[in-house]
Amino acid sequence: MPWRPNQNPGPAVGLGRLGGVFRRRLRSLTDAVSRPVGRTSSIMVVPTTALLQQVLDEYGLKHSIDQDGDLQVRWEKCSLFFFHYGDDNEVLQARMYLNRRFPVEMRPTLALALDDWNRTKLFPKAYTVLPDDGMVGICAEQCFDFERGATRDQIHHTVGVWIDTLLRFAEWVDEQI
Repeated sequence: MPWRPNQNPGPAVGLGRLGGVFRRRLRSLTDAVSRPVGRTSSIMVVPTTALLQQVLDEYGLKHSIDQDGDLQVRWEKCSLFFFHYGDDNEVLQARMYLNRRFPVEMRPTLALALDDWNRTKLFPKAYTVLPDDGMVGICAEQCFDFERGATRDQIHHTVGVWIDTLLRFAEWVDEQI
């Protein structure tokens, strides 16, 4: 899987500031999920890029399509990409790449720290990557198979929780490493 360098990130937004804004939005999302707000539907859909763009708009997150055609959201400390897999693009993955890089000699130390995260947290899954430039990067991801579909509200909630937990992971890395 290719490394996603931080090219043309646009205006930098601090993770802490946006993380706080996003958490406020998630609290209201929790209310929306527990109390339907008129958008409820039992129609099952598979998440598409267009639907994900609508969801990100609803969260107030700036997003774009990269040169490979992948949906991305960028923050100062990380970038998040949405990938579709499967015969019918029914598997959705949200993968975050931290912009912070480390010397290759630190890889064993990083792996131990990420093992601790993976052992004590249910998600996101975290791991190191070694791109072509020889520096170690850190990724975290969430993934789900929507083969049987989900309602729009379920997808909205799932994406919100994924983003929140991925941003919390980025904060954890800053605190621990």
